[in-house]
Amino acid sequence: MTTTVSHHRARIGIELFFLVSIFFPVTVNAQLQNLYPDFFHLASPETLDVAVLGGGFGSEAYGDIQEGLQLDQSITPYIGVVGRATGYQLWLGGSSNSALAPGAGGEGHHKRLNFARFLGGLQFVLYPGTTLSVLGGGDVGDSNGASLEADGSSWLLVHTRHPVNLAFSTNYDDQTYITSSEIDLRAIVFSSETYLITAGGGGAIYGGGTISGAKGQGGPDLGIYLRNYAVGFALQGGYGNAGAFGQFSIIKQWSFLE
Repeated sequence: MTTTVSHHRARIGIELFFLVSIFFPVTVNAQLQNLYPDFFHLASPETLDVAVLGGGFGSEAYGDIQEGLQLDQSITPYIGVVGRATGYQLWLGGSSNSALAPGAGGEGHHKRLNFARFLGGLQFVLYPGTTLSVLGGGDVGDSNGASLEADGSSWLLVHTRHPVNLAFSTNYDDQTYITSSEIDLRAIVFSSETYLITAGGGGAIYGGGTISGAKGQGGPDLGIYLRNYAVGFALQGGYGNAGAFGQFSIIKQWSFLE
């Protein structure tokens, strides 16, 4: 059986991308006339960022547990290589509104699927505080589809007391022809030397393939980030075509200078 984590994969991409980016201070000091100095030089020092993530998602239509690992290796100050491996344990309900397996019916959350997704690609620093990652790869296990993904993040109002992060993730599955997109807007509402708190909201929209029309979901989210431990936690709840849903995400990061 083939399945895809289309719009929920975007949800996880948003969490990972936002939580990783929040650990780095944003300094906007580049001028347009000197936007990319030393573009063809190797980064000095080079950095390797390792992020371990986990979480769970539950709704009236389906639920899952996921765990993953992401590696980010800098090459130049503006280009890096990204690799990500994520495992999923998915339980399908009786609703056919799930983009994970369109049309899969049944009574209760009794059908379980297990698979892993491997993605790799490049990350571009477009401007200080603004990054774009373009990834491709595929699944193994109960899913065997290939996918393309783009993740972006940009920090706004960085010189104010409450910087704002705008993040998005878009995923296309070439086997189910489902395209899904997620966008989140979050502000740092409190910050201290040891932790910070974010609040905002986000939503997902997905369609194509066997999904009739466009479907989606969204709601508010809340996060806390422990600076001394480089650990972040995020919660989101809301409502959509899959019914009421809730999600919890956690990430731990390490950075190494080379």
